Amino acid sequence: MLSRFSGRLVVVLLIAALNTGPACTELIGLYEDTDLMEILDKTNFNDKVLQGNTSYVIEFYNAFCGHCIRFSTPWKGLGIQVYGWRNYVKVGVIDCSNEINSQICRDYEVMAYPTVRYFPPRPASDNIGKEFIRSFNIQVMKDFLIKMLQETQKNTTESTLCDIQPYEKVNVELDTNNILTFIVIDKSNNKLAQELIIDFCPVKRVKIISAENSNTELADLLKTETYPSLYLVENNNQFKFLASGNNKTNFTNVINKYLETVHMTPFSLIDITTTLYNLLFQKDKGSVHNDNTVYLSDLEATLRYSLEHEILSRSVITGESLNALNSYLELLIECFPSSIRGKKFIKLIWDHTRFNKTVSGEKLGNFINGYELLLKPYVTNHIWIGCEGSQPMYRKYPCGLWTMFHTLAVQASTKNLITFNGKQVLETIAGYVKHFFGCTDCSEHFMNMATTIQTNVSSLDDAVLWLWSAHNQVNQRLKGDVTEDPMHPKILFPSKVHCETCYQNGTDMWNKTEVLKYLKNMYSAISLQKTPYDNIHSQPKNLIISGKRSIDDDDDINYNNNVLDEKVWMFDINTCMVIYILSCIVLMTLFYLLLVKKHCKKNKFIYLIRGKV
Repeated sequence: MLSRFSGRLVVVLLIAALNTGPACTELIGLYEDTDLMEILDKTNFNDKVLQGNTSYVIEFYNAFCGHCIRFSTPWKGLGIQVYGWRNYVKVGVIDCSNEINSQICRDYEVMAYPTVRYFPPRPASDNIGKEFIRSFNIQVMKDFLIKMLQETQKNTTESTLCDIQPYEKVNVELDTNNILTFIVIDKSNNKLAQELIIDFCPVKRVKIISAENSNTELADLLKTETYPSLYLVENNNQFKFLASGNNKTNFTNVINKYLETVHMTPFSLIDITTTLYNLLFQKDKGSVHNDNTVYLSDLEATLRYSLEHEILSRSVITGESLNALNSYLELLIECFPSSIRGKKFIKLIWDHTRFNKTVSGEKLGNFINGYELLLKPYVTNHIWIGCEGSQPMYRKYPCGLWTMFHTLAVQASTKNLITFNGKQVLETIAGYVKHFFGCTDCSEHFMNMATTIQTNVSSLDDAVLWLWSAHNQVNQRLKGDVTEDPMHPKILFPSKVHCETCYQNGTDMWNKTEVLKYLKNMYSAISLQKTPYDNIHSQPKNLIISGKRSIDDDDDINYNNNVLDEKVWMFDINTCMVIYILSCIVLMTLFYLLLVKKHCKKNKFIYLIRGKV
């Protein structure tokens, strides 16, 4: 009876749970957040479009409309191509087949699908928008959008866009507020100059002027023969020819080269041919991180991959490679920013390898995996955060390895190590790269640079600067390479934006004293952020701050300059002992109760027999 009642109760509770759960209705839309456009509806249309500070071009569509489905492909393409313009204009969509949007679609007199309209910033409530061209040619729609933006700029004061109107003067005078000034002269029906202006508008202190061939006096002054043509304004009415031809990529690359000469971050364009564009910008996961923040999660991901993949890829480790491994492990013990358990973990591996002449990769792997399971040496989830690439093939371990090398060098210098001098720190790093780093070409290039260590390094501070210089050489060599992440271009580090004092009196010459100070600050403040997506806009929480004690409130764990407080380690041991003792007491109690129960049964049986007799 009880069993039947229990079964019925479970069924009732299950039905109740299903009925009281949140109602989920499947919405049939053609666009997602990852399509790099604004998904509009009744709840946000007023705030974003009517009260917003940017222009909008909006597709009113019906999810069941065949033409809307076909048109969604070029519309998504337009969204990708002008995503970088989102401070000035946004591409939006609203699904009129969704009943919550029916009133908006009626108010804006949408009679056919798809209907595309352009809205200036803060349009009047009775402004139903200007009809926008619909085309399967993305460039045609892009040019039409530029035309709309030009009209808005002429007729309103709301636009924050850089000047995209044709330059009508003859003389071109430099503005002292700008570091670089370019001029593009083109035919009036071409919009390449305007595209470049909008692309580079977020880049401060760079100005691009658009001129048309109808400005004949200026064309004569420039001595233009081919349209469009790009010039650098060197002085008032003094120009340097840079490029010509209707090739925006070429013009962009030329401008970027000049940005690099003044140590400004180059502009990166998202190309429509990038098939994995969803990975470039995922709004729900947050893709923006501070390039100058060092994350413990990156360091631990690097360490784990190094110990469990690169080192273990060798079947036998002996001779020079074993010496390199032992030196690497010793440097990690001294300088890697880990917990007490992390230090213990690395030291156990070192003890396992340093007294042997030959180490089996397989056996070492079993040893490492076993102690990782027992000690749980990692503070974070060891996933990529600062070193996460815009696509799966970019950054990650190579970025993490450089970050770890810089951290080790800085920590050695900050601690003023006795066990390692500057040359030994770099030789240890070079030994790891030579014997264990998986990229042979990279290893050879690094070892070529390492030949200068003996003559250029005499202190631990020198080691920090040598590694920084070597990293910049690698960045210069790999700039534009297929391995370069377009969202993280390789530039000289640090840039003037991040460290203006690292340059001598505004020149391009390094102030190495300030560079050293900058590097020590950067690699001595390690963020404990454990996932890529939480608190990405907050200040980093520090694990290592030279000469200070830091506490991570969120994790309720105390940290000193290098490691977890020993009380955490002792607490774990004491907890285990208490649990062990309590378990023994419980088992003894159960055993006693069992004996008592048997004894009682035996006495009862004897009593019954005597009663019968």
